[in-house]
Amino acid sequence: MPGTPALKTKLLALIGAAVVIVVLSFNALVAAPVASAIGQDDRNKGLTLVAYRAYAVSPSILTLDLWSVEEAAPVDLFRVLFQAAEALKDKRFDRVNLARGGHTIFVLDGGAFQVLGQEHALGQNPIYMIRTLPEKLRTPSGSPAFETWTGGWLGVLGEQMEDSNAFAQAWAEGKAPSGGPRY
Repeated sequence: MPGTPALKTKLLALIGAAVVIVVLSFNALVAAPVASAIGQDDRNKGLTLVAYRAYAVSPSILTLDLWSVEEAAPVDLFRVLFQAAEALKDKRFDRVNLARGGHTIFVLDGGAFQVLGQEHALGQNPIYMIRTLPEKLRTPSGSPAFETWTGGWLGVLGEQMEDSNAFAQAWAEGKAPSGGPRY
């Protein structure tokens, strides 16, 4: 049954609006808990982190996008990442993109992200979580972003903390860390 062009236009507009509402609702399932968790901590006022599904519709890929960093120290970036992981600790993702302004800088395995959230909820030592995070990160192309260090505990601790600082700086600046074997 052929319809009038005005009716077809209205139907297409209605379908388009419905699709937009479904996509926004789907993303709100990750964005709202993260925004709530981060918003409850006054120390997070110097930065903006937004959670959304990759490509707006991917059920298995989460993006944590750092939109602004005005007055944030490296520890602030780790804190919001851990708070986001805790807020989503009961959700499963294949991977989590750590982005800056829409550009993926690092990739974290979804299982490792879930463990971060569970550990943070249980009160795991944040220094341990900070220093061991970089070895779990990958580049967008899939290669390890940082080395896994072995040797004496003091040397390993020093290298891990350098990697942690390099991670935080790279994420805040929106560019991959440079300088030899660390990347």
